[in-house]
Amino acid sequence: MRKSIRLVPLGGLGEIGRNCLAIEQRGGILVVDCGSSFPHDDLGIDLWHADHSWLVGQGSRVRGVLLTHGHEDHIGGLPYLLSELDVPVWGPAHALGVARRRLAESGIDTEESRMTTIEPGGHYAIGPFSVEPVQVSHSVIDAFAFCIDTDAGFVFHTGDFNFDTSITGNPPTDVARLEQIGDSGVGLLLSDSTNVEIPDRQGSEQGVGEELERLVREASGRVFVAIFASNIHRLILLGQIAERTGRSLCCIGRSLEMQVQVATALGRLKWKTDRLVGAEEAGDWPRERLLVIVGGTQAERNSGLRRLASGDHRWLAVQRGDTVIMSSRTIPGNERAVRDMQCDLLRAGARVISRETHPDVHTSGHAARSEQRRMIDLLRPLAFMPIHGTLRHLLAHAELARAAGVRELLVVEDGTSVRFDGRTLRRAEQVAHGKRAVALGGKPISAQRLQERCELARCGAAVVTVVVATDGTLAAPPMVSLRGIAAVGDDGIAAKVGAAVAHTVKRHRPHSGARLPEAVRRAVARQLKEFCGKRPLVDVHLIEVG
Repeated sequence: MRKSIRLVPLGGLGEIGRNCLAIEQRGGILVVDCGSSFPHDDLGIDLWHADHSWLVGQGSRVRGVLLTHGHEDHIGGLPYLLSELDVPVWGPAHALGVARRRLAESGIDTEESRMTTIEPGGHYAIGPFSVEPVQVSHSVIDAFAFCIDTDAGFVFHTGDFNFDTSITGNPPTDVARLEQIGDSGVGLLLSDSTNVEIPDRQGSEQGVGEELERLVREASGRVFVAIFASNIHRLILLGQIAERTGRSLCCIGRSLEMQVQVATALGRLKWKTDRLVGAEEAGDWPRERLLVIVGGTQAERNSGLRRLASGDHRWLAVQRGDTVIMSSRTIPGNERAVRDMQCDLLRAGARVISRETHPDVHTSGHAARSEQRRMIDLLRPLAFMPIHGTLRHLLAHAELARAAGVRELLVVEDGTSVRFDGRTLRRAEQVAHGKRAVALGGKPISAQRLQERCELARCGAAVVTVVVATDGTLAAPPMVSLRGIAAVGDDGIAAKVGAAVAHTVKRHRPHSGARLPEAVRRAVARQLKEFCGKRPLVDVHLIEVG
C-alpha cells in the first residue's frame, strides 16, 4: 500500500514568480526550484525571495534542490536558501552555470561536488526520491520537466514549457517520452499556469526570427533589440541576423553579458568574435552597421535600456533615426514603467517597435491553454494541482483539467500544504511562508525597515534635535528639519513645530530624560498632522549638556 506525501508550496502559487515547491515523504524533502521576483515599486528593493524558514527548520531532512531551468524566478532565491542551509543542487547545465555566478556574487563558495548536472533520460537518486528529467521547450536553453517517483506514485512537475518545435539551439519538448510516462501512470500532475488565459500559442521562435530580420534590414540607423537576458534562443537568432545583414553585435547590460558568458562557455552560443563590438567603442561604430542587444525590457532601474532611454548611458546614446525593438512581453505590474520608458525613447527620436504594434517580434516561452490541455491529455493524471500563477490563473487551469476529465483537483496558494495518497488530494497544515526583501547591494531588509521606508515615502519625515541643560531647560532653540512632507513649504511651519517642541520641554521639565524624546515625538506628530493631514515619521535626538 502506497504512503502519502506532502506538498509544501513556498512561492509561485497565488503569484507570478518566486517559484519554490517542497515535496516531503518518509526519508526527506526535495525542493523543486528556488526563485525570486522583482519589485513593482521603488523602495530600494532589488528582489524578493520566498521565506525559507520552514525549510531551514527541517535541517538535514532537506535532501536537495532540483532546478527546472535558469530563469531568475526559478533560481534567483538560491543564494539566500544556501546561505542558511547547506544542501546539494541538481539542475541543467545552463541553470547551474547561472546559479554559480549568482552564488559567487553573494559570497557563497559552493563546492562542485554539491552541484550535479543532470540530463534528460537519466535517473537521479535524491534522498528517497528518484527523478527523471524530461526535455521541454521554453524561452531558455536546457529547460526540464521532472517525473518524480515518490511513495505516492509518479508526480510529474512540468516546470515552464511549451510545444514550439521551431526553437533554435534546443531540442523540442519530448512528446514521445511524455506519452510513455502517461502510459505508465501518473498519479499527480503539477503544471505551469502562467498563460492559461491565452487560448492558443501566438507565433513561434522561427516567426520571431523572420520578423526581426525584416525589421533590421529596413532600418537605416542603429538597431537596439531589447530581450530577456536569459533568452539564449533569441541571442542565437540575433547573431545569425547580424551576420546576414552585415552588422556587428554589441551587448549592453550586466545580466545579459553574464548570460552570454555562461552560454558561450557551455558551447551553446557561438558568435563570431570578429563581429563583436565592446560598448566603449560602439559609439564610434558606423550606425548603419551596428546591432545592439540590450537588457532591461521591464524598465528596471539602472538597466541598460532604462539608461539609454534616460540619456545617461556611459557609452551610447539613442539618436534620431535609430530603431528600438522590444522583443519581449511586459510582465504584469510593469506596464506604466515600460510605457514611460518607451515614451523617453520616442522623445530621443527613435522608432519604437513592440509586441503591441508588431505581434511577431516576440512569442512567449510559456504554454497557452491549448498546450496546457495537450500536456494533460498526454500524461492523463489521476490528480491535478496547478502551479505558477495568481489565484485567477490557478482556478482557470483547474477548470481546464476538469474539462479534460481529471476528477481529483485542488487549488491552493503559498503556505497551504497538501497531502496526496496516490489518488486523493486534501488540504493539510499551514506552514510559515511569505516573502523576504533584499536591498540593492544584497543585504536583507527586515519587515520593520521596509515599513519605515513605506512610511517615509507616504508621509515624509521630521528630524528634531533638542539640547537641554542638566536642569531640564532648553540650552538652545530646537532644530527642526522637515523632508518630503506634503503641504510643507512655508518656513513658518518649522518655526511653529519648534515652538511646540519648546512648549513640550517646558511642560515636561520635571520629567525630562528617557520620557522626554517620546513626548516631543508625539507633539511634533500632532502639530504636523494639523498642517498636512498625516503623521510623518518623527526622529528625535536628545542632547544633554552640563
